[in-house]
Amino acid sequence: MPAGWNQTFGTVREGPIDEDTFWMLFNYVFSDSSAKRTTYKFGLIKSILDNLFNSEGDDYSLFISYENLFGKFAENYWNLVTKYHLKQMLPDGKSEYSKIEQIFMALIEEEPSFADIPFSSIPEAKRKSIIKQVSSDCRKNVVGALHRDFQDCLYAFDLKGDGIFLNPYAFDFMLKYKIEIEKLNYYAWAKFLEKINDESVVVKLLDKLELATPQRDDLSVFRQVLYEEFEQCNCFYCGKKLNEIHVDHFIPWSFTKEDKLWNFVLACPSCNIRKSNKIPRMEYVKLIQSRNDNLRKLNTPFVTTQFKTYKPNLISDMWKYAQSGGFVVM
Repeated sequence: MPAGWNQTFGTVREGPIDEDTFWMLFNYVFSDSSAKRTTYKFGLIKSILDNLFNSEGDDYSLFISYENLFGKFAENYWNLVTKYHLKQMLPDGKSEYSKIEQIFMALIEEEPSFADIPFSSIPEAKRKSIIKQVSSDCRKNVVGALHRDFQDCLYAFDLKGDGIFLNPYAFDFMLKYKIEIEKLNYYAWAKFLEKINDESVVVKLLDKLELATPQRDDLSVFRQVLYEEFEQCNCFYCGKKLNEIHVDHFIPWSFTKEDKLWNFVLACPSCNIRKSNKIPRMEYVKLIQSRNDNLRKLNTPFVTTQFKTYKPNLISDMWKYAQSGGFVVM
């Protein structure tokens, strides 16, 4: 097992940490020098990146619950295991499958129809049960190991607690370089997978990793809230009355990896197609922030849940980091 795998808690280093130190640590984890029997370290890094905007409180609390952390972890692995049949562990003579693969295979043996559906389409009670099992069985094998690799610079944790607390300097670094870190993580993950899988399943590995967390196709509930309940009847971008309605991620989904009401606007087909994977101009950031202030006043259970992790400056922060990560302004 990698050094640190059996740690049950860990503190975080105090004081400033510069960017060169973080790049050195990330590059170490991505290299062969960091001991790995499974892809879990790559999976946990991706899950942390996917949860950067998923904290509660008046400001970024830097706390990520194990439920959210391993909810993303399970979702990210679902397609890799059930759709692409990619093995995630170096054989140890006892088993050729990692614990998360065993959990998923047991589920499909119990419910064969689940093999053909996205993770988000699994019935909620069963999905929560699986996430709980993944969190319980997988976190003890990776949270301590990754903590040790990052030399106490990334997060503090207690396996008996509810989640991890990100170092504020690590949080800022990951926000600033989110896109670059994600690409490097995919590349290192793909190299590891090539070692342990047959050639027949490693075709287009990077594409498979990028598509591991699928974008939900059914956005009708967001359309209903914005169009029918909030009476958004005009295109958010050009202002023309909507005949055909498109639901658009204001900050592209490829950056946020989240489907939240506060990041959705209604657009006409031409504006939505023209925007594509770009970020809107800054003038629209002020408009959506004002829209969100009004939307929160609906105070319905759905809106309250959707805005649980929302902060007043969230959209502008995301816009800034998306632009620094290479997203083009429309």
